[in-house]
Amino acid sequence: MNKKELREYAASIGLNMLGVAPISRFDSVPQHKHPASILPEAKSVIVVGHSIPRGDYRGIEEGVLWHFAGKRVSHRFLIEITRYIERESGYEAVPLEAHNTNSAPKSKPVAEGRPKHNVIPNMEYAAVAAGLGEIGLCGLLLTPAFGPRNALGMVITELELEPDEIFKGKICDGVECGKCAKICPSQAINLKKTITVDICGRETVLAEINYNHCRMCPNGAAPDFNYKIGQEELMYDFAGNQPKIVETSTALTRSGLPNITTALCNRTCIAHLEDEGKLELKYANPFRTEVPWMLQNWER
Repeated sequence: MNKKELREYAASIGLNMLGVAPISRFDSVPQHKHPASILPEAKSVIVVGHSIPRGDYRGIEEGVLWHFAGKRVSHRFLIEITRYIERESGYEAVPLEAHNTNSAPKSKPVAEGRPKHNVIPNMEYAAVAAGLGEIGLCGLLLTPAFGPRNALGMVITELELEPDEIFKGKICDGVECGKCAKICPSQAINLKKTITVDICGRETVLAEINYNHCRMCPNGAAPDFNYKIGQEELMYDFAGNQPKIVETSTALTRSGLPNITTALCNRTCIAHLEDEGKLELKYANPFRTEVPWMLQNWER
C-alpha cells in the first residue's frame, strides 16, 4: 500500500485532507506530546481531515442559530482508515482523536524514562509537520483551500510512507492584519506579545491569548467537551488559600483549549482570507456583507 492508495481510500470515506509526516519531524517534541510515546515503533504520522462546510457558520454569524462546529474528525473516520492501513499493509496503526482524559496526579510511568499518561500529541503541530498548512495567529490550522475551516484527526503507524513536503505558502497575515484580535469581545488576544515557534523549519508566529477570557466569550467560543485536545489545565500558583491563575501563552503550550471554530475571531479570519483572495476555494457570494451579529454583554 502506498500514499496514493491511502489518499484515495480516505477520499472515498469523506476525508478530503491527508498528509504524512515522518516520525523524525517530532524530534523536538517533548515525550508527553510525542507520537512515539504511544507507538514506539512508529515510522509515520498521518493527519487526516475534512473541511467544515461554510454554511455551518451562517447561523451564528447572523445570530439566528447558536451552533458549534466540531474541530476534530469523528472516531468513525479514524477507525475506518486505521483498519484499512492494517488490512492492506500488515503494519499496526493507532487512531488518535482528541478525547477527554483524566490523568491521575500520582500516576507513574510504565517504565523508567517513559512519560506519565496521558500522552496527547498536538494536532495542529502534527498537521503542519504533515504539510497540510500553517498555524495562524490564534492557534488554528489554516489550509490553502479552506483557511481555518478544518476538522482534524491523526493515525500513528509502523508503516513507512512517503512524507509530504512542509507547506511553504503564507496564509495568515499575522499582527499586520490583527482583525481577529481587534474584533474579540473579551480582548483575549494580545497583538503586542507574540512568540515565534519553529515547526520543522517553518517559523510560526503565535499571539499570547488569555484563555480564561476566551472560554467565556459570548460570541461563539465553546467548551470543547467532545473534541478536546486534553483535560482542562488551568495552572494555579497557591498563595495561602487563594489560587492565582497563571496564564500560559499559546495554543501550542496549553491543552484543553476552548473551541473557537465558530467564534467571532475565527469567522472574521474566514471573511478576511476570502476578501483578500487568499484561499483556493471560491464562493459565489462573500462570507460577510454586513456587521456580524454579536452579543455586547462583556462589560456587564
